[in-house]
Amino acid sequence: MNRREFIKIGAAAAIGAGVASAIEIPILENTINNDHSQVNQLQSQITQGQQVFLTLNPTEQPIVEALAEAIIPTDSTGPGAKEAQVIYFIDHMLAGNYGKGGNMFLQGPFVTPQTGALTVMGAVYPNTTKTAITYSSGTIAPRLQAGTAYQYAFSPREFWRRGLVFLETYSKAAKGGNFETLSSADQTSILQDLFNNSSSNTALQNAFQGPKAGEFFNEVYDMVIAGFFSDPIHGGNKGLVGWELIAFNGNYWGDDIGLGARKLMVAGTPTRLKPASIGDLQKSGKAL
Repeated sequence: MNRREFIKIGAAAAIGAGVASAIEIPILENTINNDHSQVNQLQSQITQGQQVFLTLNPTEQPIVEALAEAIIPTDSTGPGAKEAQVIYFIDHMLAGNYGKGGNMFLQGPFVTPQTGALTVMGAVYPNTTKTAITYSSGTIAPRLQAGTAYQYAFSPREFWRRGLVFLETYSKAAKGGNFETLSSADQTSILQDLFNNSSSNTALQNAFQGPKAGEFFNEVYDMVIAGFFSDPIHGGNKGLVGWELIAFNGNYWGDDIGLGARKLMVAGTPTRLKPASIGDLQKSGKAL
């Protein structure tokens, strides 16, 4: 990439600061090559306020969107993950500090749970003459969301890259096609298999070699939920559809119409306020 292209990309990123709070030039290498038309297209999209992909490649995008739709589908209650553009929330998180494992220890030693008797050698244990202690049942398996559960040398971005490949491998083995091409019922069945992570499911265990199936499902589920209900400034919840669904007013308390948190709490009848995002308040001049 020559210097002129680099400057153009930087200008596009600066103009689109409202699109993603964690945009970084190096991450764009997955989306942009030396083709001038691609650079111009990206700059045009950001200038017009359009969402752009920062890290998910064209192969990964339909898989992630299908995962999000399977977890929060569009139905009679309202729009789902597709309309909320949850895929952009996930993409932007993976492009930023989270995706790079900015707050994680990614250097060894890595220790996976051990089954069976485990003997630990050490100095003399307090109040005993033992120099070793044996745990007959092995080690405790941490819950999926525990910090100690992540025992990998790669970042969350790589976690997703590998997990999506494993998902496609298992989908082909179990249902005969890529996940994004399956029926809604088959997609739900695949997700259920990932959640169960049964040791007797040989095809599943062969497909997922780290992250494990249960770990990948947990990560996907959490990110989809976060993208559906977080403030749109992070990329998802387009049109505040997530907040509308649960009647959450966001950062708006009706101060401009004579209400406010105190009056709402003591009111004799409830008032349903329309939600307002951080961006909405900034535009109206009522930001915090």
